[in-house]
Amino acid sequence: MKNRITPLDTNEIQTLALQILEAFSQFCEQNHLTYYMAGGTLLGAVRHKGFIPWDDDIDLMMPRPDYEKMIRLFQHPRYRVDSCEINPDYSTPFARVWDTKTFLRWTVLREIPLGVFIDIFPIDGYPEDLQECERHMKLLKYRKAQINAVIRKGYIPGEKYQNFKKLLPHIWRKTGNAYANLMNQAGKKYDFHTCHYVGVTTTTGHIFKERNAKSIFAETIYLPFAHLQLPAPGGYAIYLEHLYGDYMQLPPEEQRVSDHNFKIYWR
Repeated sequence: MKNRITPLDTNEIQTLALQILEAFSQFCEQNHLTYYMAGGTLLGAVRHKGFIPWDDDIDLMMPRPDYEKMIRLFQHPRYRVDSCEINPDYSTPFARVWDTKTFLRWTVLREIPLGVFIDIFPIDGYPEDLQECERHMKLLKYRKAQINAVIRKGYIPGEKYQNFKKLLPHIWRKTGNAYANLMNQAGKKYDFHTCHYVGVTTTTGHIFKERNAKSIFAETIYLPFAHLQLPAPGGYAIYLEHLYGDYMQLPPEEQRVSDHNFKIYWR
């Protein structure tokens, strides 16, 4: 085992994240909660039958009602769930389940208690009308910019939140947690069960690609991920194509690196 001075490498992080995932999967099965692999985790299952080799976290998504039950019910002797709804010091608009025997240091974000983690995103409804949908997405991106203005340590070239960084302390004076809750309130405006289109609303890096017909979730299938069999939407090919285009094509070698700005250590 490495000490707290030496950061964990990608293989160690993947091993610990997989253990969290296994415990989370058992919890969802015991409590009859629906979840699916999402983002890079689903892509890894389809293309690599496990982690994308250079990836260092796990992405899951849950229909909003299941997600809200999960953040209330999850308990484990080693792993902890945090979300903006239940932890006033947490400023991310989606939940994470993390390993309390490890701790994480961000290079660009303000410190929050966290370790090796898995991301869990709520799935909400989207408007059917395209103009209404565009307005909805702009509000979500605006809320995410407000969060970033509070939690970022400094400026990053090209980021749109930088003017907020200058203005927010003098105008609204809200915490990152308050803005994260506002983003979730906006996301919940359209109900998962009654909308024809659904998707993750609390991540804005590719929010315009998250909107899919709910029919892709009509069937659940199971795909191999390492030694596990994990749920995926039956229409996973449509979902992945929206996010990544030709998703079976590997990126150029120079892009095969994690895009996260953190280091993780043993406590």
